[in-house]
Amino acid sequence: MLRAREPCSPWSDGLPPELLDTILRYLTCLADRVYFAAVCRVWRSAAQVHKAPQCHLPLLLLPSPAAPSFLSLHSGAIRRLHLSESVRAARLCGSHEGGWVVLASDQWRGYAAVNLCSGAMVPLPDRLRIPSARGRIDTTCEYHMVIRTVTFSGTPSAEGCLAAAHVSSASNIAFWRMGMERYWLARRHDVVDVIQDIIYYKEGFHVLSSTEDVVVYAPKGDLLGMSHTSYLMQKRTDYKPDRLLPKGHSVSRYLVESRGKLLMVLRLFGPKQQRHFRIFEMNLAGGGGGSGASWVELHALPGRALLLGRGCSRAFEVSQFDTLRVGSIYYLDDASFNLSLAWSNGSRYPSTFMGVYDFHKTHNVMRHYPRESTSECSLPIWFIP
Repeated sequence: MLRAREPCSPWSDGLPPELLDTILRYLTCLADRVYFAAVCRVWRSAAQVHKAPQCHLPLLLLPSPAAPSFLSLHSGAIRRLHLSESVRAARLCGSHEGGWVVLASDQWRGYAAVNLCSGAMVPLPDRLRIPSARGRIDTTCEYHMVIRTVTFSGTPSAEGCLAAAHVSSASNIAFWRMGMERYWLARRHDVVDVIQDIIYYKEGFHVLSSTEDVVVYAPKGDLLGMSHTSYLMQKRTDYKPDRLLPKGHSVSRYLVESRGKLLMVLRLFGPKQQRHFRIFEMNLAGGGGGSGASWVELHALPGRALLLGRGCSRAFEVSQFDTLRVGSIYYLDDASFNLSLAWSNGSRYPSTFMGVYDFHKTHNVMRHYPRESTSECSLPIWFIP
């Protein structure tokens, strides 16, 4: 007589813990681990026990009011990102470690720092105040402002957090601290003419200009007082002002911290969309401000890869990530984008110059990295879990 066959358990439940642990070791992308944990209870328990990597690569956030998504540099996969309607349609203008992004819910107002992982939100003002020459603040005089990019000194929700914003208004740079609910505070003097990038580095906001000079703003006192140091960099021998570049050529500049040093990355565009990158390291051999500082060119990027983005550039050690290759430079289409043109064009943001550049020219670039995208709300941005 045939015996009744016992029902088989799902194949996922039958995998030994040792195999699940091996799989998790190769899932260095946080998103991949989330999908792994969603398979079943056994896999979820294994993911909770297995220690996740301490350092994560940023995700490339691809905004869309209808179907936002993100690209994982680990796997090359593009996945849907489930966000609330107000966040999906927002313009993104900054990011910070721990899942934070800065957004404008109505393109030029409704600013807030939002944590896409936890849902936490920190409202940011949309007005600007400028102190007088004596440092007094006229509480009756406020300016409208449009935020282009925001850089934080730390977690946006933490007490004592500071933020610097590249803005379009009566000033082009403004500062904010936790507790300031009504306005940003601008600087009247030492305003950089054309801001290229801002980074928080060694207890101060470093602001890079189109002339490749640097102004450092550091907090002082309990209120939002900011000391400033200007570095008029010695001009490199082949430097040319942007207005004197040959027809069809342009350059954009980024600041990146790498191995305790401050780097300036130049992205150069030529005719027929030719791209070229140069990397310089800030040298303060002269000490202090003034003209003693200079940019020293680096002709190699040993052991590192760069991810470029306004206010959110990062350098990573290739030894920590199997998917990164030495000398790879991932860049976004945020070099010279004109917000006013986007708004006049129905708030469409075409991105046609994204890509991966091989600084050492020793390998092929990633094929799955998107070269272009178009969104009705925002340019792509690096999202750091």
